[in-house]
Amino acid sequence: MLFRFLDDNILLKYKRRSLLLIIITVLFFSVLVFRLYFLQVLSYEKYKKLSEDNRIRILRVKAQRGFIKDREGRILVRNAPSYNLSIIREDTKNLDNLLEKIKKIIDIDVEAVKEKVTKSYYYNPVIVYRGLDFSEVSYLYEHLQDYPGIRIDMDTVRNYTDGFAYSHIVGYMGEINDRELNRYENYMAGDLIGKTGIEREYESQLKGKNGAKQVEVNSLGQVVKTIKTKPPTPGKNVVLSIDLKLQKFVMDLLENKKGTMVVLDIMNNNVITMFSSPSYDLNRFVPYIGNDYWEFLNKSLSKPMMNRAIEGLYPPGSVFKLLMATAALEEDKVEVDDTFRCDGVFRYGAYKYRCWKQYGHGDVDLKRSIVESCDIYYYNVGLKLGIDVISDYAKNFYLGRKTGIDLPNEKSGLFPDRSWKKRAYSQPWYPGETVITSIGQGYTNVTPLQVAVMLSGIFNGGNIYKPSVVKGIGSWDDFEPKPVELINRVPIKDSTKKILLEAVFGAVYGDRGTAYRARVNDINIGGKTGTAQVVSLKKYEKYEDEDLPERFQDHAWFGGVFPVENPRYVVVSMIEHGGSGSQSAASSAGALINKMVKMGYVSD
Repeated sequence: MLFRFLDDNILLKYKRRSLLLIIITVLFFSVLVFRLYFLQVLSYEKYKKLSEDNRIRILRVKAQRGFIKDREGRILVRNAPSYNLSIIREDTKNLDNLLEKIKKIIDIDVEAVKEKVTKSYYYNPVIVYRGLDFSEVSYLYEHLQDYPGIRIDMDTVRNYTDGFAYSHIVGYMGEINDRELNRYENYMAGDLIGKTGIEREYESQLKGKNGAKQVEVNSLGQVVKTIKTKPPTPGKNVVLSIDLKLQKFVMDLLENKKGTMVVLDIMNNNVITMFSSPSYDLNRFVPYIGNDYWEFLNKSLSKPMMNRAIEGLYPPGSVFKLLMATAALEEDKVEVDDTFRCDGVFRYGAYKYRCWKQYGHGDVDLKRSIVESCDIYYYNVGLKLGIDVISDYAKNFYLGRKTGIDLPNEKSGLFPDRSWKKRAYSQPWYPGETVITSIGQGYTNVTPLQVAVMLSGIFNGGNIYKPSVVKGIGSWDDFEPKPVELINRVPIKDSTKKILLEAVFGAVYGDRGTAYRARVNDINIGGKTGTAQVVSLKKYEKYEDEDLPERFQDHAWFGGVFPVENPRYVVVSMIEHGGSGSQSAASSAGALINKMVKMGYVSD
């Protein structure tokens, strides 16, 4: 009986062990089956893609970026070949080791590159160095097996006919940043994109459409076979209204000066030339800009990256008197023969406002007020018009507001009025502020392009066109002209235009004309000088003008129109701290007009 009990106990124990073993075996195979199901069914697409990416890959074929030409078809910007070094994270065996080996032949920031590579997507090549030279390319190709995961690609970079002459118009390119990646489609980290100028404004037209090719790669990630190709679509060419020869000429005129010159065709406000000095070298951005030059550009007190034509803000000075005269005639506040007495000082209430001519001009009519630039004449006119009318005319002619030119970073500036004064200072507008505003001083700050648009509108009879630096967009041999856009219409009587043309002609060729330095022999031109005071100079009255510290010297303006008999172009010259407008600004404008005549811009 005892033995039977023992046998039953042993048998029960063995049965329990067998059952446990069976359960463990079933669980093991269940886990194994589930894992196989997970890998082969649920995760099929993922691992299929990884497997195919390891052998079959889709590579981008970058589109050729469009060229940029001047108005005569001269190529300003083309493409040049360049070699880039990239790393594909999944093809590397030891990233740290690879980067240290690369560092021995190419100057890279190992930590920065490692961060970029580790953040990359599956099989996405990360550019770690641009602009490999011939010896570096040759060495790496010969030792590819020693650098698993690298790729050498031929890319294109911009090539410039002249690095300085049109920098502010064309703009530079740089590597796309995270903000831009979120904003634009069809870009990848490491792509180049327009940062300023035409390159930025017309990025979508210049870029083109990328193609692709399906390739087979080996274990090192090297292409061994091309399976299928979809060709890219090249970017469109952009034809500028700018004349390269004139750009270079103006660049020489403004050498060692801070300022800008602008010429507009008043029939459409196409920009014939727009140069800002000092400029910067676009070639220093290819294949990438060095830290030293970038730091210089951003810290230099001369602000070489600022396009003074559309970003510089200055009081317009006496050039503004042309708009004052226009408003006075159109509003019937004065007749052409009406005179105001100028004794050198204008008294209004308890205040005195001086004319630039110490002992005055005597009795001054409208034409003489422009020829000799009498301030006191316009103090009187300003009070007759009032700030509301003056402000309306200014804004209708696009002073103190963006013109809408097809370039980024245009500044609006400021033309003051009652509501602005209330918002800015919580104060009412005072008549004395109207007096000073009437000669282009006070709170007023405008861009040189706005002054050019103002003059264009006056001398074409009141048509305000949106200015443009682009003539058209198209293929290599043909382009579609960019439409002319009329953005405002201000009726101006023919008699007003005729009076003003006679006055600005007298300012250049008259015996007492302030703009005589702008004279050109082969055609008749008209012009108006302006001197914009930078600061109150009462404590510097002991100095002669030429002895003043440069930062306290006045800005010099000249605004001109030519030919006077049949106006076609306006020119604006603005020299920072250039002193009197009748000096540097007028003479520079005269030289530019003379150049345009010789180039055939003005025909008989």
